Amino acid sequence: MNVREVAEKRRAVNFFDTTVTIQDNDLRKIYEVARLAPSSFNLQPWRVIVVRSPDKRAKLRELAMNQPKVTEASAILVFIGQGKAYETNVDRVLQDRIAKGYISEQTVDKVKEAVKNLYEGREIAFASRNVGLFAMLFILAAEAEGWDTHPMDGFDVEGVRQFLELGDGEFPVMMVALGKKRPDAKLLPRPERKSFEEVFTTI
Repeated sequence: MNVREVAEKRRAVNFFDTTVTIQDNDLRKIYEVARLAPSSFNLQPWRVIVVRSPDKRAKLRELAMNQPKVTEASAILVFIGQGKAYETNVDRVLQDRIAKGYISEQTVDKVKEAVKNLYEGREIAFASRNVGLFAMLFILAAEAEGWDTHPMDGFDVEGVRQFLELGDGEFPVMMVALGKKRPDAKLLPRPERKSFEEVFTTI
């Protein structure tokens, strides 16, 4: 499938087949595509918690407006934003850039300072934008591999953060239900989308 075909096939599925499980090798295959997502300064301010445990998913369901798909999907993926990535990931990123000829050793301190000035105090916006890019590519890659998804932002952010015991500067950006659509579930026609003229302005 080309990109258009994948995008057209992708739907937000609400009704999952509870008999289907997803293995780590399936997730790894999807991730090998999703990891190519762009991120600012290549800081990749994200990680993903895969929730399979029935008990933990039951708790997540309570924190997500009691949406059935939280317990019915094969897994719930919680996409975590790492707001401190401009501090914790920067050395690794810059060493990689030196090795590949993007920057020189002499410019490291200047680049590091620029990264800090850009993101310090703007951690939530910084991580959220980047995680959104990563999550969308993950969803499309999952579709290409034959898996259905449903991105979710209807949940108690602070409740999920505490429940998952996230680290300093970390917060849940979105949850994604992942699995296979229940065979008897019928998808309604795709909801209307804005036209080109409504969205684009040339100045």
